Amino acid sequence: MEIESSPRKRAKAMGASSSEDRLSGLPDDVLHSILVGLPIKCAVRTSAISTRWARLWIHAVAASAVLDFVRGQSPAQIAATVARCIAIHGAAPIDVLRVALSPVGALGQDVLEWIAAALGRGAREVRVDLARRGVLHNDDASLLQIPGGMFQVGNSLAVLSLGRCSLRAVPPGAAGLASLTSLSLDRVDVTDDALRDVVSECRLLEFLSLRSCHLLALVRVGGERLRGLEIVGCLAMRDLQVAAPALESFAFHGDILYSRDDYETEPVVFVGKGNSRTTWNADTPELRDAYLSHLGFGEYDPLIHDFAYSCALLKVAHARILTLCSKGLLVRYSNLFLRELIHIDVERNCLELDVDTPNLEELQLLMDSTGDDDVALFASFFELTDPPLLERLFVRLPAACHDTTEDACSGTATDEDEDIVLDEEISLDHLTFIKMMNFRGTTHELRLLRFVLRRAPVLEQLVLVTPEEEGTPGDHGQLLRIVQEHVSETRKAPWRDARITVCRPREDDSLSPAHTKYYHDDQAHSS
Repeated sequence: MEIESSPRKRAKAMGASSSEDRLSGLPDDVLHSILVGLPIKCAVRTSAISTRWARLWIHAVAASAVLDFVRGQSPAQIAATVARCIAIHGAAPIDVLRVALSPVGALGQDVLEWIAAALGRGAREVRVDLARRGVLHNDDASLLQIPGGMFQVGNSLAVLSLGRCSLRAVPPGAAGLASLTSLSLDRVDVTDDALRDVVSECRLLEFLSLRSCHLLALVRVGGERLRGLEIVGCLAMRDLQVAAPALESFAFHGDILYSRDDYETEPVVFVGKGNSRTTWNADTPELRDAYLSHLGFGEYDPLIHDFAYSCALLKVAHARILTLCSKGLLVRYSNLFLRELIHIDVERNCLELDVDTPNLEELQLLMDSTGDDDVALFASFFELTDPPLLERLFVRLPAACHDTTEDACSGTATDEDEDIVLDEEISLDHLTFIKMMNFRGTTHELRLLRFVLRRAPVLEQLVLVTPEEEGTPGDHGQLLRIVQEHVSETRKAPWRDARITVCRPREDDSLSPAHTKYYHDDQAHSS
């Protein structure tokens, strides 16, 4: 009997144990889930592991049909690889199909065949993105034409996302769309009537996204189960009516809705089960969150856009979470100006001088500039809304500094600027958290900060996130000292001492706003 092995024998035994192929012993469904998460090139390479792995990647990729090809492959190579995956997999179900090609070029017919194959095998999710990055407007001639019979037969499809496709040949009431719970259209040539017909037949629809659909002008959508609505960059849209009693989330980014021919028509109308408000827009559904932004869409016409923004804001002001661009700060001035200018009935046409925000717990303001006027508008906005339950405030300052005043963008500030005094003072008695992004410590930024600090007696945490590329740890220390001085000047006993943090984005581990997708950033990056 061998009582004790030598070090060499022990090492050999350990090596044999470590070389045991335990991974191959896992069930097929577990291995499939691993392979599905890999890029297709890496998945293919696993075929060299052993005989069992030789065809495993094909079944895994085809089962999910996630087609992720590296640049440089020819259209013929791409088509051949996908066809081989589908053919080898036989008649097994395909759960998900995701295709991203730009431009689609000669692969158009192949993409249609992939979609048909996925639908025929019970796909629950189909995403086809053929949108060309940097192209904001449609060229209808280059859209992929979806055949009229593609969705004629009932199927298991729940999620459909199409980018740069044409639905003109698809007839209303297509049985293959009836089971949709999510529909996303990006640069699709859908018309007002076609959209209304499609959505009305999707009785299970919970989420609808419309992006850069340039034929939409007078939009009417509705659904008993519709909970999320996203409208981005539909620049021809001038009127929106939503009949969705269960709507929880609404996002609008674009040229703020208005009618050129009829100023007495409300550009945004919600029809819902009603909420706690008793004013003229009490039919608006109980929104959880709303996002309104005009940033990145050219010049702002105060005569038209201020009126329209006021109407849109009043429709969603009862939400618990709001993200607004700096154009929304103009509401008070626009209401006063328009009331005198066009003499329209106040109650009927949104020109109230106050905005009721009875449920607002989180507010995010997207600032495109921080000049003297912006600071004044920032303050007047709080005077106008006076949110009684506001707990979290996020201010996203401009990524690029355009402040030309002395000491701007230098991380220092002076005390020569005066504090803001309101005609009717307010107190943010529930505000416990403030975060300012892209904070540089300019004079105007510090005025904004002091304004809020003076009116937040229970503030617990203040987070100032500097631009990623700016400042050294020493600069951050100097900025922190400046901010602490301002805090000590504005917050007197018995107010709480707030915890102050100055950091870069990668160092920030504090609370984030509910809305972290900034559509104007997406637009800038795609152009």
